[in-house]
Amino acid sequence: MSSSPLPSYLEQSPEVAARFARIQQRPITLTVQNLSKTFTAPNTPPRLTLDNISFHVHHREFLCVLGPSGCGKSTLIRIIAGLEQASSGSVLLYNKPVQSPGPERGMVFQNYSLFPWLTVKENVMFGRTIAGIPDFLAEAEARQWLSLVGLADYENAYPHQLSGGMKQRVAIARALANKPRILLMDEPFAALDAQTRAQMQDYLLELWRKVDLTILFITHDFDEAIYLSDRILVLSANPGRIAEIIQNPVPRPRNRQQFTSPPFLATYNRLQELIHPVSLLQNPSNLSNIPRLTHTTDQVE
Repeated sequence: MSSSPLPSYLEQSPEVAARFARIQQRPITLTVQNLSKTFTAPNTPPRLTLDNISFHVHHREFLCVLGPSGCGKSTLIRIIAGLEQASSGSVLLYNKPVQSPGPERGMVFQNYSLFPWLTVKENVMFGRTIAGIPDFLAEAEARQWLSLVGLADYENAYPHQLSGGMKQRVAIARALANKPRILLMDEPFAALDAQTRAQMQDYLLELWRKVDLTILFITHDFDEAIYLSDRILVLSANPGRIAEIIQNPVPRPRNRQQFTSPPFLATYNRLQELIHPVSLLQNPSNLSNIPRLTHTTDQVE
């Protein structure tokens, strides 16, 4: 019995098309225009990492950035966060230039970045305290965020007493405590085991539903990008250029059963075509020179 052919990833149900029409009517939160980044070092040729990147993100949109290693994903998000400077081009947040870090952009890193000498509550309070918010108010706000991420019972614990998923929930709560306009997430779940990663994806979607927040999410995982996003910005590598921006045809609300649905599989196949083209898979020249390291006559294939 033959399976039915998949639809095009460009096909959208009426509900999905209507959702994108509503998104496009919202204000633009983030604009990246003609952005390029070249790294220079003594006695080394300049290395163009990002080349002429342009896109925008609407209010409360969830945009995933996907690409192979070396495409400049982390460099892009660090420039948007104000942690690095672009060589050319511009980044605008609500039409104001981004030139340095600011509280209107929350950042969540892959490695949690929690202060080990502070409790969970004190970590979440940290940004608000630095901003001059009175301790009693910062503490009350921290408790609200910890309750929202399901860690109210761990406010007096220290980071070393938490699991990886719990640490990342603290990091998200700390970023949200500063009340950012946009949340920037650089592969935040990459270090987690598969089960915890799935739980954190669901936590994030639930937070996004409840909090007035725009999200820019860096990932290298196809399933994660499709499960979470409204749109997927795909970068090619060396240098990083926009290969395509895909409107995700998978309906919301999302659930795990959709992983085998035709829209999900069609989008997955398109991402595979963009990032791992057949021509590359059929010519693994980088593997041909590996020497044989065994004398056994048993062939594994």
